[in-house]
Amino acid sequence: MDFVLTTNIDGDPVYAVEVNGMTIYNPHFSECGRFSVDPLQNYGLDEKAVNALAMLNTYFNYSTEC
Repeated sequence: MDFVLTTNIDGDPVYAVEVNGMTIYNPHFSECGRFSVDPLQNYGLDEKAVNALAMLNTYFNYSTEC
């Protein structure tokens, strides 16, 4: 799994993972960002990957908490 530097919906920098052609920067939400999802079930991201993504995004003051 590779982390990529991209921007969120507000244009702020964030790290994300690419899943099925989508960049996911908050794995707790659906691709559209409106629904809470299980990161493992929806994106195949285990707790270690979710925590790593959250840690990386703290550098940009972006929180992935629900």
